[in-house]
Amino acid sequence: MRMRLILLSLICLSNLATAQVQDLFKAANKAYQAEDYALAIRLYDSIHKEDYESAELYYNLGNSHYQNGALAYAILNYERALKLKPDDEEIQHNLKLAQSKRVDRLDEMPPNLFKAFRLSILQLFSPDNWARLGIAWLGLALIGLGLYLFSTWGRIGFISLLAGSLLGGFSLVMAYSHAHYQAEHPELIVMSDSAYVKSGPSTEAEDLFILHAGTKALQVEAFESWTKIRLSDGKIGWLPSKQIEAIP
Repeated sequence: MRMRLILLSLICLSNLATAQVQDLFKAANKAYQAEDYALAIRLYDSIHKEDYESAELYYNLGNSHYQNGALAYAILNYERALKLKPDDEEIQHNLKLAQSKRVDRLDEMPPNLFKAFRLSILQLFSPDNWARLGIAWLGLALIGLGLYLFSTWGRIGFISLLAGSLLGGFSLVMAYSHAHYQAEHPELIVMSDSAYVKSGPSTEAEDLFILHAGTKALQVEAFESWTKIRLSDGKIGWLPSKQIEAIP
């Protein structure tokens, strides 16, 4: 009986939290429609602070920041929305529109073919999906083991065991590698209107070039309160970590 009461309490709390999120969404949407974008941002942010995230939430935040003139925050939230819904055409359209307003125009550096191929394999699936795929292949390997040991289909079982083990191991390695790569090299957005990129992690280091709000970069290294970044045109340098925000 006590366990049942605990479960019912958890369900009630979950439903209450869901209702609160829905009410906040309605209030935020109403504020956006009334063109009170600052209020809409505060309400959407309050939803996010409840550990709730969705493509819709980030998309609405992106729209609110765009209308409020905060280009970097608009791009950041569109990028986050696109991570969750990569095929959404509205998110893609609004992100491209916001990116067209950026000051910086960067050329694409020709990719290293080996690195580009490796990344294309890693990014076929998210780390979670690579892990699910690995578990599924290992499940096939277990079935194959059962067939090999306890049935007359020994040949099929052996092939299933071998293929499942190899592909399962490969998928799990891909899951780990992709997660590790994302953790070590997250994509970043420059949040400051003007950010002086330095030759080293120090305010005394030489200024190399200036970046502006909304520019996207890749983290190469982090040191104390500084982050080394790489741009799409191949330029590298150091920025104070407070001037950038990770997309995750």
